[in-house]
Amino acid sequence: MQYKVLGKTGLKVSSIGFGSVELGMDYGIKVPGRYGKPNKETAKQILHQALDSGINLFDTAPGYGDSESLLGAYIGDQECYFATKITIAKNDNIELEDIERMVGESLKKLRRECIDILQVHNTTAETGGRDSLLAALDNLRKKGLIRFLGVSVYGAKDAMAAIEGDFFDVIQIAYSILDQRMREKIIPALAKNNIGVLSRSAYFRGMLTEKIEHLDEEWRFLKDAVAAIKNKFNITDWDDLMKLALKFCLAQQEIDSVLVGIHNPDELAFAVATGKEAKLDKNTLDKLLTLGIKDNYWVEPLNWYRRLL
Repeated sequence: MQYKVLGKTGLKVSSIGFGSVELGMDYGIKVPGRYGKPNKETAKQILHQALDSGINLFDTAPGYGDSESLLGAYIGDQECYFATKITIAKNDNIELEDIERMVGESLKKLRRECIDILQVHNTTAETGGRDSLLAALDNLRKKGLIRFLGVSVYGAKDAMAAIEGDFFDVIQIAYSILDQRMREKIIPALAKNNIGVLSRSAYFRGMLTEKIEHLDEEWRFLKDAVAAIKNKFNITDWDDLMKLALKFCLAQQEIDSVLVGIHNPDELAFAVATGKEAKLDKNTLDKLLTLGIKDNYWVEPLNWYRRLL
């Protein structure tokens, strides 16, 4: 496993991070026989397998079902980093007591005295820069309940607002072959400001896997986009497409850790093995950089993902 320094935090994190939403709740495309969270014994096995493979960063959130509780119960006492989140609605009044309560609940579930990275979940330019929020977070950091602060974002506008605010240590972005919105401006700006970069959705919410075959014609735009990738690289095996998708994200040098959603031990082993393989050559990478979706609707999963639920 390779490790990178997570921006100004100084934390050395594994290049592949553990995305735990599928561990704690039923999530994703409803493929028969391959949908639904694992039982607790399997979850325990997966988490210890992740540690044994060298993964030391685990991303979670209160909204991920049992995820925080599972992490705390099975690896809360291990040497690894937990990145969890708080959610602030756009029009919420932000009170220190409310945020301290949310943080306290996460600490209890994670069985930790301090959260390594606390992210504001799906923040926007409007919510992420509110003085009351920043003051509350800074207060909790001074109390020793939080080590480092971050945000998870969707759009480039929200990411740039977080960068220019010069307050957060880490920013989590979506990045994949089909979603390259952050590549030209945001990722270089993050590196310039020494902000840690986490990426998610390497498989574009499951669309870069065989699961897309289970969707109907309503999804023809994405089906065609995936077919174009497979045709361009003569890919017939879905595992080869998934390898290409993960390697594409790992090839972005400014990304410190690629968070991969894990549902079972085989998926974990696949991701770790892919990370150990040879890097993409320049010709392949250059071709992939031309395949990002340009359609504003389909490039943003927030527009369509609820259809799958």
